[in-house]
Amino acid sequence: MITKIIALLIGREVIKYKRAQARTRKLARQEAQSRMNEFVSIASHELKTPLTSIKGNIQLMGRRLKSSADGEKNHSVETQQLLAEARELLERTDQQVGRLTHLVNSLLETSRINANTMDLLFEVCDLNGLLHEVIKDPRHVSAKRTIQVTIPEDKSIIVMADIGRIKQVIIHYLSNAHKYSAIECPIRIHLREEGSTAYVSVSDEGPGIPANEHKNIWERFYRVPSIEVLNSSEVGLGLGLHISRTIVEQHHGRVGVQSIPGRGTTFWFTLPLLQEK
Repeated sequence: MITKIIALLIGREVIKYKRAQARTRKLARQEAQSRMNEFVSIASHELKTPLTSIKGNIQLMGRRLKSSADGEKNHSVETQQLLAEARELLERTDQQVGRLTHLVNSLLETSRINANTMDLLFEVCDLNGLLHEVIKDPRHVSAKRTIQVTIPEDKSIIVMADIGRIKQVIIHYLSNAHKYSAIECPIRIHLREEGSTAYVSVSDEGPGIPANEHKNIWERFYRVPSIEVLNSSEVGLGLGLHISRTIVEQHHGRVGVQSIPGRGTTFWFTLPLLQEK
């Protein structure tokens, strides 16, 4: 009897010890996560200031070089060539600064997500018009890429949303489709109503994503290791889908992916339709 009591007491102490260890590890992880979020936020803010200044100076110098070249037709051939080369170098530098700015903004966004400080400005949003706006912007869609769009022509699909944020989600879906599929393959965009929700999807004919990766791709900093980037020099930080999911969920919508290896990928999201009173 005494032996059983002693064994029971030892078992209880072991359980208490294991629980205390688990709590300690959990608190340590939370502290480490908090410190990392704080660092990312501070670093992102500090990097944005010089990047903004650098980009502004590059654009100003580009305009001055163009003005100088246009205004002085009597430049020597050598001088004209030097001016042209300088403008080209500035344009390339501007593009790289833009990419770096995009990465910094992504880091800043994820720090806001973890701190629950992502602000949304809700207003009436016409998804038909928003999709057309994104597709027509050459910054978001390559001129070499065929875009097949299916959008209701006789009815506007209206939601209450932060237009800039939803545009951000659409652009990221398009960017993914462009990066991971051959340039000669079309990207298909679909908009429709599904009951009380608006459904938006972007499909490509890329390599597809294995089923066991479908959950992982929405996690912060995660990138599928076996998929090769085909049409961009941007590797990315694995934040775009994580940010997109957060934005849509804060609009009370859902995100998802349908993909079969070798048969392409469809990323989709839904938003509640604006209900007429």
